[in-house]
Amino acid sequence: MKKLFYNGEVITVDKASSIHQAIMIEDDKITFVGSTHKALKYIDEETETVDLNGCAVLPGFIDCHIHMAVAEAKSGKEIMLTSKDGIKTVSDILEKIKRAVKEALPDEWIVGSGYSQEELSEMRHITLSELDEIAPHNPVMLVHKSGHMSVCNSSALKLAEKDRVKLPDEHVDRDKNGKETGLLKEAAHFMMLEKSPLLPDDEVLISGIEKFCKRLLRAGITSSHDAGGFATATYRSLQKARDLGVLKNRVYTMLWTLFGKEAQIENAKDAVKSGFYTGFGDEMLKKGPIKIMADGSAVGGTCATYEPILTKNEIFPTSFTQQELDEIFISAHRAGFQLTAHAAGDRAIEMVLNSYEKAMELFPRKDPRHRIEHCFLCPERLMPRIKKLGVLPIPNPGFISVWGNVFEKYYGNRLNEVIPLKRFEECGIITPFGSDALVIEELEPLFGVAAAMERCDLSSDRVIGEEQKIGFMRALKGYTYFGAYASFEEKIKGSLEVGKLADLVVLSNSILGKTPKQIRKILVAETYIGGKNI
Repeated sequence: MKKLFYNGEVITVDKASSIHQAIMIEDDKITFVGSTHKALKYIDEETETVDLNGCAVLPGFIDCHIHMAVAEAKSGKEIMLTSKDGIKTVSDILEKIKRAVKEALPDEWIVGSGYSQEELSEMRHITLSELDEIAPHNPVMLVHKSGHMSVCNSSALKLAEKDRVKLPDEHVDRDKNGKETGLLKEAAHFMMLEKSPLLPDDEVLISGIEKFCKRLLRAGITSSHDAGGFATATYRSLQKARDLGVLKNRVYTMLWTLFGKEAQIENAKDAVKSGFYTGFGDEMLKKGPIKIMADGSAVGGTCATYEPILTKNEIFPTSFTQQELDEIFISAHRAGFQLTAHAAGDRAIEMVLNSYEKAMELFPRKDPRHRIEHCFLCPERLMPRIKKLGVLPIPNPGFISVWGNVFEKYYGNRLNEVIPLKRFEECGIITPFGSDALVIEELEPLFGVAAAMERCDLSSDRVIGEEQKIGFMRALKGYTYFGAYASFEEKIKGSLEVGKLADLVVLSNSILGKTPKQIRKILVAETYIGGKNI
């Protein structure tokens, strides 16, 4: 099957950033890119033609950090607590939990997710005592929007104690009298997650993957780097989804579990022992890097920094020691894995770079392309090391539009180190972009492109780090060519060039010369994967 798109704005994202009028695909590959005049010479009776009427064609978008395998894997009893669910106050949350308690069996878990204290009128977390009052007999866990914190009641904490789970004291919040508030951060939170009924069965996971793939394709995302979640259950469900034909989005999967520090260490060891390493798989489902969560959340204020976070006046620790990171990463690097780490704060970023550098010096390997997910608060002094080591920061520009006001509150004295896109560009550092959905709802790459260009917090209309704005073509590369590079696939996708996979998106309008506000309003009209309109 041949299909010719002509009379359009074909943005190739090749090395020359070429713009053409026409593109032809045959079966699953691109066979021509050039002018409409030249393209018409290739038409025959088997060619379907599409007049673009000036609309843009771009490479299929690649989201390099998205929790696509677990985003829709919610049990029917999970309570949603986001602002979009009508949650505006502490009382709104408590009322929802009260209703759930009335419907629950004795001792049945009640799990809520998606709340943010920053979005509540009281600007505070729920407390253990408030939950105990309305749910004295049911274990309750309310997961923060960041995914890095939760509030539990006494019944939930007693279950952990009964199972001899020792929550790390530094991650358990206490009031001025030393009494637990119910707020658990980082390691303590993730350890409690393992005790909750959060892990769905394979059928729920597969159904969630099928549903989320449809959402990805509507946004023009043809490839996603799954940021992990349930370890073995995630990997198994992705493969089952592929075998069943419901995995419609190309996936490069990070090997990670959210169930705490010890579980991450075991997951990494198991991956190394398996003998398979990064790159195993095919164009639809491929094994990616081993991932470790080195610190906490930027929006939660739990990332590991050198300077205290404003308004909190505290420095949060890393989740792993330097020695622990070294042991994991050196072993995995030696075994042929790409490495990555969730590292948001400057302290955590530097520790991860230390480990990567040791691994590469001990066991030299050509072009390992190790990554740092988020690389959120990155000072200029670390740029030369990132460049020298060939490390790929994976920023999330959409965060600025969604949470810029929070970042201004926490890091107001360092805003030009917050997602420093222009400095990365000036230093010649490749920056693939990711949305980090399900942490934010706004997964559309054009939303992220606009965010990278204007750096505007949409709730306050304030610019966050003016000096770090980048241009349209650089932002587009973050969601296309750079994304393919991050998974060692730049020779087969990421740009519209002859011989590459026919993964592309047709927009509802032209896009060149548009402002960020105009870009946000442009829709994805059609998405093609391997030449098929999905």
